[in-house]
Amino acid sequence: MKTSGTAATVVYVNQKRISSAYNNDVLKITSKDLMITLEIPEINAKVLYKTSVISISLSMASCGGNTEGQCGTCDNNQNNDCRTPNGQVESCSDAAGQWKVPGTPCVTPTTPTTTPTSKPPFSTTQPTCKPAICDILTSSVFAPCNGVVLPGPFVTSCRDDTCNSGNATSCTSLEAYATECSEAGVCIDWRNATNGQCEFTCSSNKVYKACGAPVEQTCNVRYNQKFQASTNNTKEGCFCANGTILFNTVHDTCVASCGCVGPDGQPKQPNDTWTSGCNTCVCDIDSMSTECTPVQCPTNLSPNCSKPGQQLVNNTDGCCTTQSCECNVNLCPAPLTCPLGFQLNAMNGTCCQSYKCVPKGVCTYNMTEYTPGSKIPTTQTPSEPPIEAPEQLSGVTTAAPGATTAAPGATTAAPGATTAAPGATTATAGATTAAPGATTAPSGATTAAPGATTAAPGATTAPSGATTAAPGATTAAPGAPTAAPGATTAAPGATTAAPGATTATAGPLTEESFVPKSCHECFCGQQMNPITGLNIINCKPIVCNTNCSKGYEYQTEADQCCGTCVQKSCIFNTPENTTVIIEVNTTLVAPNDKCVHYTCENINGQLVTKKTETICPHFNPLNCEPGTETTDANGCCTTCQLRSVCEVQSKQTVIEVNDCKSTQPVNMTSCAGHCGSASIYSAAANMMIHQCECCQEATTSQKQVQLTCASGFTVEHSYIVVESCSCSKTECVAGTTKP
Repeated sequence: MKTSGTAATVVYVNQKRISSAYNNDVLKITSKDLMITLEIPEINAKVLYKTSVISISLSMASCGGNTEGQCGTCDNNQNNDCRTPNGQVESCSDAAGQWKVPGTPCVTPTTPTTTPTSKPPFSTTQPTCKPAICDILTSSVFAPCNGVVLPGPFVTSCRDDTCNSGNATSCTSLEAYATECSEAGVCIDWRNATNGQCEFTCSSNKVYKACGAPVEQTCNVRYNQKFQASTNNTKEGCFCANGTILFNTVHDTCVASCGCVGPDGQPKQPNDTWTSGCNTCVCDIDSMSTECTPVQCPTNLSPNCSKPGQQLVNNTDGCCTTQSCECNVNLCPAPLTCPLGFQLNAMNGTCCQSYKCVPKGVCTYNMTEYTPGSKIPTTQTPSEPPIEAPEQLSGVTTAAPGATTAAPGATTAAPGATTAAPGATTATAGATTAAPGATTAPSGATTAAPGATTAAPGATTAPSGATTAAPGATTAAPGAPTAAPGATTAAPGATTAAPGATTATAGPLTEESFVPKSCHECFCGQQMNPITGLNIINCKPIVCNTNCSKGYEYQTEADQCCGTCVQKSCIFNTPENTTVIIEVNTTLVAPNDKCVHYTCENINGQLVTKKTETICPHFNPLNCEPGTETTDANGCCTTCQLRSVCEVQSKQTVIEVNDCKSTQPVNMTSCAGHCGSASIYSAAANMMIHQCECCQEATTSQKQVQLTCASGFTVEHSYIVVESCSCSKTECVAGTTKP
């Protein structure tokens, strides 16, 4: 990886980056800028890694015959080291590219092709590639190591790399040889001999050392003791300059003295001050330790958070805590439940809405709201006689032409019928009966006025501040204070209450403050009671109307303030649209029809008008004996003594006998008419004597007619013909009807 623009090698163990040195029960790692060393003591293995060089040293005792691939075969035989995965021994350049890490891309090395150059015209020898940098391996620079580690293989590798790959890889062999020398205990400072070709540059606070310590000393004594080098091996790399020391392995900082450690792990010099958390710290020059004291915060008074929904909140600004008032809607009071007659009014506050119950401008009574002008129902049980109407009011209504006017509460029948009170039972055709004791509600009956609002169950009813006092009390003018039940409210400016009255006290009133008197009409007024905030109820005695229509009689009722008009006579509308009153058990004869009688009867408490109509027999004056016409006692039916008339009548008829009939109609004769008959009382026989005459044939004859049968035959048929008729006496038989 790159750090500050310079390439650097880093080490990770279990995804954690390791700085400088690390060890555990299995391995030991030391790292420096140019080289990382991994040691596995259990198998006596050692791995050296530089930017372009890797060296693996294995123990024959642990790994003999157990290696292959890039490391070759560990058997002290170099001839079989370059073996392919299939076991064949090939050239090292061919075998190296066949050993790949699974899943990792790998570029197979290829031998670079050489571009032929023009040869000198008379030269017969190939020029030899002998890089001067490779000669350093056998020069005096590496002379102390040549007798310890043979340089030959490294020289060959250096020349091969330099001649085939260019100067970019010429330093690799020198680094590898210098590393082997260092591992053998011989440190070579060789980079200055390359004329800058293999120079290594350190950061500004470090200097290059070819023979530095394997683990650089730091200000951490325990770290130094843990990773103290037990060998004389050295490592090249960048180290702190003389007179300075590495502060720690995390922060690559060189310090002149090991002072204090700041909160970020960076070094602090004596007398340095800094803020750590909520403490002010200083690196004490005497004890060379960090001393911290808490930050001093200003003293502020706590704010007053007494408004609804406010709460005191501690705010931390840096290291100091300040207090402020903040809104918490969970602390806001719940909306009020307003009593009957009031409505909730919400206003915005600092944090919460404030609520107030304000009057609706209504009256309240018996858990119900009433708008101004609405009638308030009161009890109808009288505690004192009601006031009757002083003036006489007519209860008769004149109907339009053709209409029939019924009594109050009655039902108007169709023309020609008799109209009775509602609910009547019809006796005869066209008659209407009145309901038992049908009554007309008197003027002043109390019903709930439109606009009354019934309170929901459980609602609280506020007083309405009515102006009605107890019986005998005086009602004050609208807006005047209302006295308690039984009290007498004085007129404006008066100070004395009526005898026995109780003076009302100021203060909240309850619903019982208004107890309406019976037989009074109460209405919700426009004025508001300043104490209760509700409109005042105004009451006045009910004035009863005792005038009833014809046929009705006013009667009082025990449990009602006002009586009712009770029907006492039958009310009948004639076909001529004239209203007639018929007393009970009396009969009225229709003026224009003596055959119709109307009777008023009381049947089980119901007034029933019965209509009785006489059906007269057919009367023809031509059939009467002159001077015998008479009329019955009611003047309805006219009768007379009939004349005797018995005559021959004829009719064309087809005679049919069995399956045979006449081909032409035959003139058939018969007797018809009426003869005298009488029914006379006989004192001697003490019974009625009946005399009957019958119109029958006097003389007859027979005639023949030819009948044609269905079979086609014809037969002669004889039939009787009446020649004359006369009235003949006959026996009177009851129930006998002669054809």
